[in-house]
Amino acid sequence: FLLVSKLLAGVAVSLAQVYVFLAIAWFWGVKLPPMGYLYALPALFLAGMMLCALGLLLSSMIQQLENFSGIMNFVIFPMYFASPALYPLWRILESSPLLHKICLANPFTYAVELIRFAFYGQLERGSLAAVCGFTVLFLGGAILAYDPSRGLMSRKKDSGGNA
Repeated sequence: FLLVSKLLAGVAVSLAQVYVFLAIAWFWGVKLPPMGYLYALPALFLAGMMLCALGLLLSSMIQQLENFSGIMNFVIFPMYFASPALYPLWRILESSPLLHKICLANPFTYAVELIRFAFYGQLERGSLAAVCGFTVLFLGGAILAYDPSRGLMSRKKDSGGNA
């Protein structure tokens, strides 16, 4: 319950930040279809759930708070740069088939595609399925890792580590 509550709180904050960013982008001339802002809300919610669940899973493996930002940088930046956030997938395929395959293995790719299509009122079913699947996988891993009786913390105590 606590992990899911933490997850939903993180997503709520993220959604507020996204819409503030979109409002600022509108003033800079980035015009999207008016209904796109509404269509994108469920896609943004699901993408936020997936990424927050990944953060919870990674945080379960970190022993010291100081290491968390370093680990996140080694995860977030490669996920961002190996995704279609900057260039569409078809352009990546034209320039580098290897990078295209790496992008297809990246969960962030499916979140970007889901959001991109949602802004224009289209549903990308493959991306929707992938984002939902990765969310369940990451959240399930975090729940197992934070479970005091079965998770990583109990294994650290059993092996003599400080927990």
